[in-house]
Amino acid sequence: MYSLTKKRWQAIENRDQQYDGQFYYGVATDRRVCCPSCSADKGCEQRDVKIFKTEDEALFEGYIPCQDCHPFGEDSDKAMLVDQMKVYLAKNYKKRITLESMSKDFGRSTGILHRAFLTLTDETPQHYLLRVRMYHAKKLLRQSNDSVAMVGLKVGIPNLSYFNTVFKQENGLTAVQYRKDFS
Repeated sequence: MYSLTKKRWQAIENRDQQYDGQFYYGVATDRRVCCPSCSADKGCEQRDVKIFKTEDEALFEGYIPCQDCHPFGEDSDKAMLVDQMKVYLAKNYKKRITLESMSKDFGRSTGILHRAFLTLTDETPQHYLLRVRMYHAKKLLRQSNDSVAMVGLKVGIPNLSYFNTVFKQENGLTAVQYRKDFS
């Protein structure tokens, strides 16, 4: 996350298009994420604003894309489906999620969900879910004293061996090393 500097706040207040794509801002009161040029009147205070580097960071934190400014681009049916899937995965990362369970929840076939996601993001829904989990695992390792096994459980990976393997593959360090280096 970025800090909310005076320059970024002014870009938001002035709805400055030149900052679109450089950062996104989330409004804590309604959990929406917008681009700096969003024309919707959010009526937000500086204290309610969080600044995000990437769209995934905002989604991982539980914010949903603004329906007025569509901060992440495309507004096609496929793009809206993928945005909904990303929000769903970010909200439910602690649960056991499969393409089959998502298929039931979205009323679409697993093939349609998988292809749409892969086409627009260049990654599978499963890998995206893994990135969401690793984001939260790193946060927990930095901010809590929970055991590595407990961190794995809290982010939806109950198998410690698998959690350790995936953590090292995604981050280049073991969870224990990460905690030592970043706590």
